[in-house]
Amino acid sequence: MSRLMAVATILAAMLVASAASAADKLVLQLHGPAQFEFAGYYAALWQGLYRDAGLEVEIKPAPGRGEAPVDPVREVTEGRAQFGTGTTELVVRIAQGLPLLLLAPVFQESGAAVYSRTDADFGSPASLDKAKLGRLPASDILDIELVTALKAEGIDRGKLKSVSLNPDQTVAALVDRSVDAVIGSAWEVPWLAYEKGLALKSFNPADYRVAFYGDTLFTLQRLARAEPQTVRSFRTASLKGWDYALTHPDEIQQRLLAELPHPAGIADAVGFAHYQGELARRLAHYPDVALGHSNPDRWDRIEASMIGVGAVVRTADTDDFVFDPDAEARSRTDRRALAILGATLAGGLAVMVGLWLRRHRRPVAGRATAGVQAEGAPATEAEPAANAPAAPNRREPALADLNAVLARLERAIRQKVPRRVAFRLSLLPELWRCRAESPTVRLLVLDLVAAACADLNGDGELVVGTRNTAFDAAALAATPGAQIGEYARLTIKDSGPGLSEAALDRVFDRNQTPRPAAAAAAEAMRELGGFARVESAEGIGTAVHLYFPRAAAPVAGALKEGKPAEAAA
Repeated sequence: MSRLMAVATILAAMLVASAASAADKLVLQLHGPAQFEFAGYYAALWQGLYRDAGLEVEIKPAPGRGEAPVDPVREVTEGRAQFGTGTTELVVRIAQGLPLLLLAPVFQESGAAVYSRTDADFGSPASLDKAKLGRLPASDILDIELVTALKAEGIDRGKLKSVSLNPDQTVAALVDRSVDAVIGSAWEVPWLAYEKGLALKSFNPADYRVAFYGDTLFTLQRLARAEPQTVRSFRTASLKGWDYALTHPDEIQQRLLAELPHPAGIADAVGFAHYQGELARRLAHYPDVALGHSNPDRWDRIEASMIGVGAVVRTADTDDFVFDPDAEARSRTDRRALAILGATLAGGLAVMVGLWLRRHRRPVAGRATAGVQAEGAPATEAEPAANAPAAPNRREPALADLNAVLARLERAIRQKVPRRVAFRLSLLPELWRCRAESPTVRLLVLDLVAAACADLNGDGELVVGTRNTAFDAAALAATPGAQIGEYARLTIKDSGPGLSEAALDRVFDRNQTPRPAAAAAAEAMRELGGFARVESAEGIGTAVHLYFPRAAAPVAGALKEGKPAEAAA
């Protein structure tokens, strides 16, 4: 009996150890088949980078073309995998309420492009109004990328001649001319067309709106909270794997071909692996951009563009779903800074108390110090120090990036805009840095947006935009209220009923203005060293322009108000 119990005990221990080992294994579910698009994860596995981080990892590729797809989001949320890869479509899933955490976009570009035959002339969104346009299902991220570009260019996609396609039909549809142009992925469309002898040309939808990120590593927020070190270690090892794959592409290509199934539907697997290796390096912007670099402002703008086309109906906070790799280090730095600040404040308080006691101590008869009346002496104003600088007329604002402020603010703006009002941001990419204060800008914009929406009465268009502008002496005569100098201009423009000439004349009069928000903005801009202007016409609408002084020194050949580079937002 004792021997049986001993054997049972050993078996039980082995089962527990086996279960613990299975529980410790991490599964990475890919959203595509085993190809160079996912080479970095295989490199991390083959080079022992996961093992060195104390992780046991299994990589599960998705089925190939023509097979039933696997959804990495479901695999992760239902517990069959701990990590997954996906496209920017992850933002849609997050907006649907799934608690995903985006750990690292490996590719700074998505690779989406609109393809057409070289004998056609479809090189921009505007040209597609004459095309038979191949469209993918509305839920496909490639179609979302297409319609966001059309929206940004003011093109009504409902008026286009659309042909419904599945993703695996795009090249065939171009070959048999059932479509003139189609949205597709650079990961496969150009190569499949090449194997069929079809020459293509393309344009990038990102040239017409915010660029979407490409393949992104993700996990669940609760895993990051429960096992932060595991998540951090997995992310770090994966990015090291990508660094290895992009610096040793030939080695990783050969191993992919030797050890994993070749992608379905590809005749020349070796050529395809080489093609994807070069593409991966280009889309990652490697080595110019750090692997896994993620910008919360850019995620905000991506989400906003999806909202604009109805792909996303509710917003999520990027602080919740975008991983911050520097949070832990910043937390330590903040704690250290608080300790130093506390000691500094304590010391400063002691000095201030000492000075206060000295100033309020009864002075010795016959002696006086600056600013203190001697006993029995007549009261006189204190003489300023001979070398003391004159007090400035206004406080000097901090430097600001208006585009970044507005990108952060977009969600709050949309919450103020009625559903039937068409809203868009029109941000100049190379906007000058200016002197402004972010909290003040946020208050001004939200107040002006609220005032514009009140005039719109639930219908119409609202645009918030930025431009560079400069005024010289010659330009002042044509622009009442302007000031000489270079400015970053922020405009809130609506298509409401507009103001009469009489109302426009008193728009900055705090007691009579029809737009109190505009009058308040004018006062705030004077404090910041800038100015405000309002343009309005009855039946057309109203534009409130805020001019923030440029931070950099003026440049030769400065722009003038009204030239094409700074056309109305």
